[in-house]
Amino acid sequence: ANDMLTKVDLMSMANSLEVRVPFLDHNLVEYVFSLPSEYKIDGKMKKKIVQDAFRNELPAELYNRKKHGFEVPLLNWFKTEYKANLDANVFNKKRIEEQGVFRWDAVQALQQKLLSRNPEDAVATTWALVVFQYWWNKNMQS
Repeated sequence: ANDMLTKVDLMSMANSLEVRVPFLDHNLVEYVFSLPSEYKIDGKMKKKIVQDAFRNELPAELYNRKKHGFEVPLLNWFKTEYKANLDANVFNKKRIEEQGVFRWDAVQALQQKLLSRNPEDAVATTWALVVFQYWWNKNMQS
């Protein structure tokens, strides 16, 4: 209650999003605790009751796909609409050398890895470099 719920509440309000936490209603929790275990979980499916409750409302492909998180599509952005910004502000040899913080050869290798067929952790490292450059521009340009 004092960690993720607070963060979600603050960030959703800051972005004009309405977020609900339906499973915190004590009446619902008490009701679900009263149900037999086989309604709630079986050997193959966790959260069975939730899935069964909405099975007729949601498309079947939702139930058959592999579980995945809610991720920001950074790699796609870095290769498309944000690429020009990256080239101008992050993968900029002159800027990197003037700052004297990072080695240009390492930044250039990061750029090549990001654009390769297997970027691995280059996406996260590039994002860190984007954030660093934003901070640098905000705090070091007086």
